[in-house]
Amino acid sequence: MIEPLNTQTSYDAVAAEYAARFFHELAHKPFDRKMLDWLIEKVAGSGAICDLGCGPGQIARYLRDHGAEACGIDLSPEMVAQAQQLNPDLSFYQGDMLALTAVPDDYYGGVAAFYSLIHVPAGLVVDALKEIKRVLRSEGVLLLTFHIGSQVVHLDDWWEQKVNLDFNFFETQAIKGHLAEAGFTPEEVIERDPYPEIEVQTRRAYIFARKRA
Repeated sequence: MIEPLNTQTSYDAVAAEYAARFFHELAHKPFDRKMLDWLIEKVAGSGAICDLGCGPGQIARYLRDHGAEACGIDLSPEMVAQAQQLNPDLSFYQGDMLALTAVPDDYYGGVAAFYSLIHVPAGLVVDALKEIKRVLRSEGVLLLTFHIGSQVVHLDDWWEQKVNLDFNFFETQAIKGHLAEAGFTPEEVIERDPYPEIEVQTRRAYIFARKRA
């Protein structure tokens, strides 16, 4: 599990502020919008797309507004509450991406995992990807994004709230290997520099991967 007493309660503490800051972030990120458009095209109506680690639901909102069936899952109940309040026409659920016990096998057509691995320790990344593979339909599509690097950034305070969070960075080649080990075929790998003055100044990776039958 993803240290629920740390990660979960930390995000519960900052959920309202996080939603206020990030719910409209895609308006300033044309590249991310293009990637989500491509995900919608790849899934092509073969099932719902899950916004995994959904936060306030901005990814699910975009997917739904652009023609996809979408829902969201987050570890933090308070974040789920924010997402539901901001998106009353969508469904959001509390869940741990290492054990999505409420989701049947072969359920989603796609998964958008935007920075969902950042709190997963390196030794559990393959386990998390295997769980995503389990809930995807045959040849379902995963869009995975992450901060590129090898460092771990720790926060004890965030927006004047006490937290206990580790933000894990990953090397692109390592994640490609983890995806293959978990039963995915990586299809496209794209990297970009950060948008100045809009987001944390880290280089980011976007990987489209398909579940092997």
